[in-house]
Amino acid sequence: MNFQVELKPLQKKDGISYKVLTLTDLTLHTAHKQPSDIGKVIKESVQSSQPGRIYFPFAPSAGSISRESLLDMLKSDPNIISMVREEESKGFKVVIEIPKNIPLLAGMDIPEFLRSKNGKRVLRGLAKGDKIS
Repeated sequence: MNFQVELKPLQKKDGISYKVLTLTDLTLHTAHKQPSDIGKVIKESVQSSQPGRIYFPFAPSAGSISRESLLDMLKSDPNIISMVREEESKGFKVVIEIPKNIPLLAGMDIPEFLRSKNGKRVLRGLAKGDKIS
């Protein structure tokens, strides 16, 4: 069974059952976390009908995370491909929703970091106008 990954608005059709996977927010952390197997987390989330949490590294030098780059990352993951095929064999069309304005949140570890000695150094540098790398 073939499938397409497209970046376009959803136009629901009568008689088709959908499973919509929605990216709800992005949370930044200072603590380094082990990157998640994105496809595995999404597959488990679909099977359990519970929200999942994905950790992946983000390089500030990359600027921003575009909807296209997220879609490219998802469509190249073999676990996501197998999950989509499974769901389509059950009669569902899988839709990945990436809202235009995704909330960007601070992780609970950021205030803790800012109160630390290194965090205070970063804040002093920002106040002076130093470039932070």
